[in-house]
Parts: sequence; structure tokens; C-alpha cells
Amino acid sequence: MTGDDKPADTELKKPSLRVGEQREETFLTTVAPKVGLSGREHPAKATDPTALDLLAAGTLADLKTQETPFFTAKKQYDLPPQYVVTFNRNDYQRYRQKPAVDIYVWVRWRDELSGWGTEAEEMEGIWRTGVAQIEATVESEQAPLHQYKRRQGDQENANASYLLDLRTMDCLGCFTGPCAQRG
Repeated sequence: MTGDDKPADTELKKPSLRVGEQREETFLTTVAPKVGLSGREHPAKATDPTALDLLAAGTLADLKTQETPFFTAKKQYDLPPQYVVTFNRNDYQRYRQKPAVDIYVWVRWRDELSGWGTEAEEMEGIWRTGVAQIEATVESEQAPLHQYKRRQGDQENANASYLLDLRTMDCLGCFTGPCAQRG
């Protein structure tokens, strides 16, 4: 659907922010309309690249684009990489002060479909959840917290993420893969 201009090193924050901005624009102009979602960039993004990304369907929202399945979810947590997405702990802590915020997850599994002894199918779609739902999942201990070994002590990047299951979120539209086959 879009260009594949991923940063060469996902541990570098600034290139990842630039790619994120490109994904946000593509999401708003191309992807969201395909599922009947209208939105625009949050005005605060003009001066703060870490501000909430969007105003979508009249609500503050953030976009999380995930392009590689979390393969170790199977071995470490017995969760299916096909449906696991990560949500940074620092975002969780920051967003808990804003429980009315919607989180849109745009999954694009296409290039890296195997790793760590497991596989995932190609899949692309959009899911929506709310901060309140994420908080309920975390507080009920249904979302394991994964510590990133390479990021311990890193002051720029999140050093841990919660693992969330797409199947517990609202699927707004699935374009390819197992979610499209579920109906």
C-alpha cells in the first residue's frame, strides 16, 4: 500500500520518528478512508513530534504502525505472533492520564514473516482500542511486559513494551491475511 522506507536501525529514534510521520500521512490520506475513518493530524504535532498523532472521528488518537510480527511472543509468552502487537510502557504511562484517547494499530506484516523458529502469515489491517481498554488489560495481567535487552539504559527508546492481542481490539478493516479470512 505504501513505500517500504523502514529505518535501517530501529534502535535509532530520530529516523524512526521520520518514518512514523510518513506512515501517519499515508494512513490519513490513503488507508483510513478505506475503512470509512476520517481524521487529520493533531495540530500539536507541528511543534512536538511526540504529541498524539491524530484527531480521528472527533477524538484524540494515536497511530501505532507495526510492520514485523513479534516472533518471540510464542516461545517466551505462548502467544501467537500473528496477532501480537507491542505497546511501549512509556506510552502506556503517559496515556493513562488521557483515558479517552483511541489507539489505532495499523499492522503491515509483509516482508519479515519468519524469525526465532516461528512464522506468521502476510497480513494488513487496522484495529482500534482505547487507553482505558489497554489499562484494563495491563492491570488484569493479561498483557505480558517484555523487557528489551538491547535497550536497557537507553534514554531515548522505550525499554519495555506490553504485548497486546489484536483479537481483543475492534477490527476496522483487514485487507490481507488471516484477519480478512475471519470475516
